[in-house]
Amino acid sequence: MNTAAIAMSMAVFATSAVSGEVSPISINQTSQHSRLTEQWWQWAMAVPRQQSPVSDPSGARCGDGQTGSTWFLAGGFGSSKIRRKCTVPAGRSLFFPLINTVYYAARDAETFTCERAKSLAKLTNDTAIDLFAEVDGTPIGNLKAYRFASDRCFNIFSRVPRTQSAYNAYPSATDGYWLLLKPLSPGRHTLKFGGKYNHSSVDFGRMVQDIEYELLVE
Repeated sequence: MNTAAIAMSMAVFATSAVSGEVSPISINQTSQHSRLTEQWWQWAMAVPRQQSPVSDPSGARCGDGQTGSTWFLAGGFGSSKIRRKCTVPAGRSLFFPLINTVYYAARDAETFTCERAKSLAKLTNDTAIDLFAEVDGTPIGNLKAYRFASDRCFNIFSRVPRTQSAYNAYPSATDGYWLLLKPLSPGRHTLKFGGKYNHSSVDFGRMVQDIEYELLVE
């Protein structure tokens, strides 16, 4: 087989300190968002799977590999119900998946194309159901509008140190539902998100994500 696949839980929102409502953040549509999804996956796969923040059951690794002004939050590999605690530096935007998949070339694959990676990543997301996200009990609506897919392919292992013998997994492509939150106010917050796939595919067709974070912003 010429592919490898992973699915897990990732859209674009801001909280209003005045009304308590949650509303979309302006972003340069597909290309800017696509870059964030690439970077998120490269962050998630920068270390061996068992050490990834995505495999972390408690949130102890939530700060690993974080750079820049956007803080990545993880879902889980495959069907997952996870409760985590995470301390986030003040002033950081939050980026995470509600649910998504990624496909990438297996080692030494010669016939796997970028278009094929995109097509495979798309399948289960066409049938996503029961998407949800809320911040401090305030739900975020219209989540189907925040589906984003790779507009170009990438190498999912580009951040893996050379000492770990990673290969070039181009072409990699992802598709799913992703949220970007403006920086939350200092203090404690609760973030919940997830969804389901409803597809007959053997690759994550019935995957479920149910993720909760207790965030301390300081």
